Amino acid sequence: MGRYTGPVCRICRREGQKLFLKGARCYMAKCAIEQGAPAPGQHGTRRGRKMSEYG
Repeated sequence: MGRYTGPVCRICRREGQKLFLKGARCYMAKCAIEQGAPAPGQHGTRRGRKMSEYG
């Protein structure tokens, strides 16, 4: 498998917590989590789905 070289702040936003992948930037106020950025993707603000009876 290859190494992930894409935007790592996107991973933090997807998980909804700081993962400290960008080093010093994660401790600053510029962090996407601190600014309240929504989850990535076109439908990022809708988070989660209802669990089915089978699930």
